[in-house]
Amino acid sequence: MRKAALVSIFAGLVSLPYLGGAVMGQESTSVSGIQSFGFSSSYSPDSSHILIGESEHRRIWTLGAEYTHRLHQQSLFRLDYEGSLIPIYEETDPTVVGTKFTLAGQDFFTRLAPVRVVSVAHGPVGSAATGLTASVPIYALSGRQNTYAAAFSPLGVRMSALPRWRLQPSFAVDLGAVFSARDIPVDHAAQFNYIIAMGPGLQFFGDNHLSWRLEYLYRHVSNAGRGAQNPGVDQGVVRVTVSRHR
Repeated sequence: MRKAALVSIFAGLVSLPYLGGAVMGQESTSVSGIQSFGFSSSYSPDSSHILIGESEHRRIWTLGAEYTHRLHQQSLFRLDYEGSLIPIYEETDPTVVGTKFTLAGQDFFTRLAPVRVVSVAHGPVGSAATGLTASVPIYALSGRQNTYAAAFSPLGVRMSALPRWRLQPSFAVDLGAVFSARDIPVDHAAQFNYIIAMGPGLQFFGDNHLSWRLEYLYRHVSNAGRGAQNPGVDQGVVRVTVSRHR
């Protein structure tokens, strides 16, 4: 048993360079080349007040393209320029579509034109007189509404550790803007918003030309006070990127 265990450990140590280590015969270079072109998609199922933004219950899904170019590299880290173009940016916002109250076991509804709101009120939003001394609470009826936009982030950097290895941890910061068909995240905000995203990721290189990256980012979108309202959106975002390197 002890001999078998030693053989297993030795086999694991021998295979480690192939799974996560430097490419054989290229120990002095990066496995990711000089530049890359990729496609990425990001998704967040919710929003809340993380640092700055106040808007809640937003869902955002994006699909776009990414370009990177090496700026500097040493044996233990690498710095890249990173830019992205996001032609598909879908935001789903909560809306109030009416009100409801219950009297004598019967529900009464009032329908309204959908209005996007910063947050959804789960408690009573008012009260209705019943003709007696008591009153009954009124609750808001909620819905959801999609807004389509496009975004780009021309200013970005990525720092990667262990650039000679196939498995590389990284940290990225991206700055850009979002252009939408109407004000987001609510009316009287702005159609032009700024965007910042930052966070860690893990990139795996199947070979010297193809990689997959998984990231978890903090993303903030707001108009920086340019609109009558500026509740902003804070989100934790999962982003997946497939890139071709050369």
